[in-house]
Amino acid sequence: MKIGDLVRYRSGAAYAAHREWLGLIVREIGGTDKMKIIEWTHTNKGTDRGQYRERDLELVNGLPSR
Repeated sequence: MKIGDLVRYRSGAAYAAHREWLGLIVREIGGTDKMKIIEWTHTNKGTDRGQYRERDLELVNGLPSR
């Protein structure tokens, strides 16, 4: 995953509503957890930004490699 990729939060049954969120990776933070800063868009038309581990995200559609 890289900046510009469209992602979804990988969640279990407890957070099933989060599977509806779509977000764009806007920043990466190196390290063991490969943290990503995501700009989310919600079904209620709101947005917010958060930091998530790469393993908690699922790639929806990536940009072509250059």
